[in-house]
Amino acid sequence: MAPQQLVYVHGAGPQKAASDLKHELDLLLFGKDMSTTRVAHYANVRWPALSAGPTVAAAGSSRVRRSRAIRRASDPTLTAGQAANEILKATLGPSAGGGASPAAVEDIAGARRLVQQLYRRADRVARRSSAPARSVGGATIAGITFPDPIFRFIVGRFASDVIDYLYGSFKQRMRAPVAAAVLQNPPPKVIVAHSLGTIILYDVLMDPALANLRDNMLITVGCPLGIGNVQDQLRDGAGRPNPVPPALVGWSNFADRWDPVAIEQTLRDEFEPPKHFAKDEQVNNPASDNHDLLGYLSVAIVRDTIVAVAG
Repeated sequence: MAPQQLVYVHGAGPQKAASDLKHELDLLLFGKDMSTTRVAHYANVRWPALSAGPTVAAAGSSRVRRSRAIRRASDPTLTAGQAANEILKATLGPSAGGGASPAAVEDIAGARRLVQQLYRRADRVARRSSAPARSVGGATIAGITFPDPIFRFIVGRFASDVIDYLYGSFKQRMRAPVAAAVLQNPPPKVIVAHSLGTIILYDVLMDPALANLRDNMLITVGCPLGIGNVQDQLRDGAGRPNPVPPALVGWSNFADRWDPVAIEQTLRDEFEPPKHFAKDEQVNNPASDNHDLLGYLSVAIVRDTIVAVAG
């Protein structure tokens, strides 16, 4: 089978340049640079590249402000609510800047609920993953120890971007690079999406402008699409149930049990029609950051699934 066109959709937070990210992902999956792959790169919308000028460290800079809020919210002595407030002040707050428009009161409340839920999940994962080794079904599961700040840092980066996308004024600007990559010729047959990228991609695939896109295989990793507060905001708040995008012929979803972003790890019961379309698989992400894209793609079943459909 000839190699199929593939689009990578990265996750939240700052990212390498598209060419560097493509090279890294191609080598991990295929062992070489591929002429049939491309990256949907939207990170610079909210994480502009650092320049060499004196404004890099300016306190009012969007990137600096967001980074500081994420670090402050990583403090394990803060409650989930206090951590959420740090993220909201840096995104939807009146001093957020960066072109943001004031969010409605109900949107701020919804955003706060979502971010609090994420930080509570991060703290639960940290507590559980630091438990001692135990026996499950006759097998010994080794204990893993991570301090709270690691999980909170993962959540902070995701929460900062997802709030901007779902509740802020950056929705169309973040969708545009993803839509451009998917609409580029030759059209893709395989899409690999991670983290926030799965949310943006879902909305893009539901756009009538992509009505002619067909026969795509979707692979999602570290996916937050099953979270109720996210589900309510998809398709510009159209409401549940959310349908499976018509462009898809298959959907494989992989989640690590310790991933603090993939709160709801099964998607097959979240999207219809058709019912039970997504195929869910629990995997062990070997990276120290259980939400890490490269960690997910290094898992044999994930890598083999992508290579099998991409050629």
